[in-house]
Amino acid sequence: MSGAVVAAVALGVPVWIQRAADFAGYVRVGELVLAGRDIYREAPPGINTWPPFFSLLCAVLALLSEVSPYLARGLWVALNGALLVLVLRLLGRLVYGPATPAAGLLVPLLLTARYVLGNFEHLQVNLVLFALALGGLYLDATRREAAGGVLIGLAAALKVMPLALLAYLALRRRWRAAVAGGAAALVFSLSPTLLFGAGRFAGYLADWRAAVATGWAVGRMNQSVPAMWDRLLGHGLWPLVAPPTDDLAASGAAAARVAVSVSAALVAAAALVAGRGRPRPGGWAALAEWSAVLLAAATFGPVAWKSYLVVALLPNTLLFAAARSTRLPPSTRAGAAASLAVAFLLGGLPAPGLVGRPLAGRIEMASGVTVAALVLLGGVLCLRRRLGAGQGQPPGPGALATAR
Repeated sequence: MSGAVVAAVALGVPVWIQRAADFAGYVRVGELVLAGRDIYREAPPGINTWPPFFSLLCAVLALLSEVSPYLARGLWVALNGALLVLVLRLLGRLVYGPATPAAGLLVPLLLTARYVLGNFEHLQVNLVLFALALGGLYLDATRREAAGGVLIGLAAALKVMPLALLAYLALRRRWRAAVAGGAAALVFSLSPTLLFGAGRFAGYLADWRAAVATGWAVGRMNQSVPAMWDRLLGHGLWPLVAPPTDDLAASGAAAARVAVSVSAALVAAAALVAGRGRPRPGGWAALAEWSAVLLAAATFGPVAWKSYLVVALLPNTLLFAAARSTRLPPSTRAGAAASLAVAFLLGGLPAPGLVGRPLAGRIEMASGVTVAALVLLGGVLCLRRRLGAGQGQPPGPGALATAR
C-alpha cells in the first residue's frame, strides 16, 4: 500500500509543482516575514487568514523558494506524500491492529481520493494538520499522552480547527493530553513574539482577527454548514437548480443563522446520546468519536474547502472495517456500508473529471460535499452508539492490540 502511494505521488509531482496554487500565498507571507514587512496589511487581500505562528512555517517555505520555486513545491509535495503514508499506517494500526488487509486501506483511500488529491493539486496544508492531529491522538491512545497533546497543540497553533480536539480530550478527561496540548498551543502561538516583538505581535493578532471577521463567500467552493444554509435560506438557491457561482457574498439572513444553530444543536445532542460512557482509548468507539469531532470541526466553521475533508480518511476507514466485520450485527454493518455509499455518491464521486464540470458545479451549489460529511458524521455516531463504551470495538484482534 505504501509503495502504491509513493508511486502515485511520484507520478503527480511533475504536474503539481507547475502550479503555484495556495502555495504561492504561503511563500508570499514568508517573503514578508523575511523582509521584515507587515504579514497581514501588506499581503494581497484575502491571502493571510492564518494565525501569526503559521507565518514562521511560511518563512521556511520562502527560503526554499528563493533557491527554486520548483524545489520548494517538490519538497512540499514529498512531505505531504510521506505524511499520507504515515496517516495510512496509523489508521491501519488503529483500526485493524498488526494485520491490515490491503482493501482495508485502499478502499477508504479511494473513497476519500477527491479530498486527498485536492491537497496535492492545490499544495495545501490540510494533510499536514491531519497528520499532526491523528498522530497526537494515536500517541495519547498509546499512553504517550503529553507527547500526543503537544502534536495536537502544534496543529492548533498553525490553524484553529484542531482546538476542537483539545476540547474533546478535556471532555473525555484525558487531562495530560489536554493540558499538554493547551500549553503547547499557547507556547507555539506566542512564539512569534520572539521574532516580531510584543507590540508588533499584538498588532498582528488584531489584524488576524479582523481578517477572519471579514467573512467568507458562500459560493459553491465553500462547503461549510453555514454556507449551505446561506445558499438555501439566505439566497433562496434551490439544490440542482441554481447555476454554480463562486463569488456569492454572505446574505446575513437570520433564517440561515438559526438553521446553523439548530444543526449544531442536533449534532451535539446526537453526540451526547451516542457517546454515553467513556470508551477505551484507541478502541473503535474512541475512533468513532475522533471521527465525529474532526468532521464537525471541518464543516461547522465559516469556511470549508473540499480539501478540508481529508479528515474523512478516518471515518471512511472505520466504517469500511465495520461494514466488513463479522462480529457486528447485520444492521450495524448495513448502516456503515450505507453511510459510505451515500457519502461517496454525494461528495466523493461528483468530481468535474468524472461527471463533467456543469453537473459537478451544480452538485457543489447543492452542498453535496457538506451533506456527504454530515452523512459520515451520522454514520460514525450510529456506530458509536451500537458499539457502546464497554467493548469499544468488536472482540478479537483490532485497534492497538499489540500496543497494549
